[in-house]
Amino acid sequence: MEQRRQKRINVGYKAELSYSGKVYDCVIENLSATGAYIITSPVEADFKPLEAAELMFDACPGETVILKCRIMWARKTLPHRLTSRIGLEIVDPSWDRSDCFV
Repeated sequence: MEQRRQKRINVGYKAELSYSGKVYDCVIENLSATGAYIITSPVEADFKPLEAAELMFDACPGETVILKCRIMWARKTLPHRLTSRIGLEIVDPSWDRSDCFV
C-alpha cells in the first residue's frame, strides 16, 4: 500500500477551482497539509498537470480559505467523462492564517 507524506482527512467541502481564467464548482473529497483530491461538477475542460490553480472554500462559517495549487494529475470520471477527478499539490499552504485548522 502507498505511504503518503501527510495524513489525509475526508472533508466533503463544496469549493471552487480557479483555473485558466475560469471558475469551476467542485467538492474536496480529502485534504492534507500539502495536497487535495477534488471532483469537479460536470464541465467541458481539460485540466493539465503542472499548471497553476487556486482552490477556494469555506472551511468554517465566515472564513474563506484560498490555496494556491498545482495540478498534479487529472482524470475524467467514467462512464460519461463529464466530471474530473483532480489531484492538487498545495504550493502556498495558508493553514497558519486560518482559525479553522489550528
